[in-house]
Amino acid sequence: MVTTKKQKKFAAKDLETDTTTVEQLAYYRILAPLKVRSLLSHLNSSEKKSISFDFKKKKNGDLDPLRHTFIEEVGKQQTGSTETSENKESTSYKVDFVNMEKKAFNLYEGVIHVYGIPDDAIKLPVEEVKIDELKIGKNEVVYMNNESTLVTYQIIETEKGFKVVIEDTLTLDFDRRKKSGLFHLERVKSLGSYMKCLRLINYYIQCNKFPFQSLQLSGGTLNLKEHLQQIEEEIESYKELIDICTQIGISENYIFDDKEDCPSLFNVIINIFKNKQYSLLNIHQDILEKTEIINIKLSKYVKLALIYADGCFINLYSEEALKIIDRPSSITDVASNHGQGNIEPVILPDNQGNYDHKVSIFASRKIEEMVKDTNFDFDIVKLSFADEFHDIQADLTITSSLEYIDFYDKSHDESYLEFALDLNQRYLAKFPEDDIAKVNIYLIKLKQGHELSEDEQNDLCDIQERAETNKEQTICFACEVLLKNETKAKRIFATLPGEEKEEIMEFPIYHFYQNLK
Repeated sequence: MVTTKKQKKFAAKDLETDTTTVEQLAYYRILAPLKVRSLLSHLNSSEKKSISFDFKKKKNGDLDPLRHTFIEEVGKQQTGSTETSENKESTSYKVDFVNMEKKAFNLYEGVIHVYGIPDDAIKLPVEEVKIDELKIGKNEVVYMNNESTLVTYQIIETEKGFKVVIEDTLTLDFDRRKKSGLFHLERVKSLGSYMKCLRLINYYIQCNKFPFQSLQLSGGTLNLKEHLQQIEEEIESYKELIDICTQIGISENYIFDDKEDCPSLFNVIINIFKNKQYSLLNIHQDILEKTEIINIKLSKYVKLALIYADGCFINLYSEEALKIIDRPSSITDVASNHGQGNIEPVILPDNQGNYDHKVSIFASRKIEEMVKDTNFDFDIVKLSFADEFHDIQADLTITSSLEYIDFYDKSHDESYLEFALDLNQRYLAKFPEDDIAKVNIYLIKLKQGHELSEDEQNDLCDIQERAETNKEQTICFACEVLLKNETKAKRIFATLPGEEKEEIMEFPIYHFYQNLK
């Protein structure tokens, strides 16, 4: 704490008197351990020999609250505790406000001390912070035109005012001093969010308020009545657009790329899928009549996999599509880039013609490519392998499972690994003696972090003995990898012919082998 002397000069009529009085002014700054540590850290990083900081003026002469606060804060931030917090992780945190002027406390001027609470429940000082803004996220069900809608919004409060960001699309900016606000409708991020914001604006125009219960926002000086018809027309157009997009698999929750030209994209969607201007696809009509699956690239960021049936396009990743193509037939896959000229059709293998079984339409499509489709739905892919649409005894069951194991290694999404496990377990239930399915199951378990039991390890040894008898060296290699015998696996791999080496290097078991090194 420091004090200064302030001089006052008085004048009376023609007589000037140099009478000086001294007023004691008090300034303070609480330098508890957290603040000292912060200052020293800043000093070290700036490579300076000194550091300066502001003092706060004491508004009254009573210094007792300041003294008590200082003693309290130093007590809570003992040097040993401060040093311990640097090396100990906390499970939860607590904040304390350092409030000197309780009657005139300003959240944005005050200091906050953050304390970590590790598993042993001891409160450790972590950091001193000052708030610039306060963010609160909320979800609220609102009622508009007798319909309930879940709306997500964030309140961002600062010293000067606050703004409400609704669905990351509509911003309401309020100034405390002017007691007024501004609306700003952002570009379309998702169709669902944009529609919610249009309906909220429409509600506001009609009722001069928003339908929130936990957030009271009134119109103030805003007058948007003249825009009512425009907003209502836009709502109707987006309703139609959402219906069309739902049909082709673009979810109303799909987030468009920031660089997407949404107005152009939406016009293309309306022209092709509502007005049936199929010439925009650069695909001949005779191809449409023969093709079951068409890949359409509507823009740089939007790519769809669709079925053309009964004169219209249907989302490939839908139950409706599974029922349409649930029949033995060859599958033709045609690619089209809107506005980029004709592209030769790509013919997929005649999977169903090669088997006496029903086969999932996705069995021969690579998952790594499917996830790039805007309308991709993994739940539909999994459903396509259900007994209704896929005979688990088909050889493509095991081949497909390897694709999903391999994609897990790239995506680290456990759901793909779990699906591969399900495919192999269902296959093994039909063919209990199939060693490849067993090897795949053990590989998946190891990838899931499980250790193989003694019985499972013995089973692998039995598999290996059978493989040696049948001279199946690739299976021998896989068994040694799963038993984590790196040296033996390496020796077996070295004896494989060149073609077998190249083939096994594409399999998930080889990727697992590489991680053993």
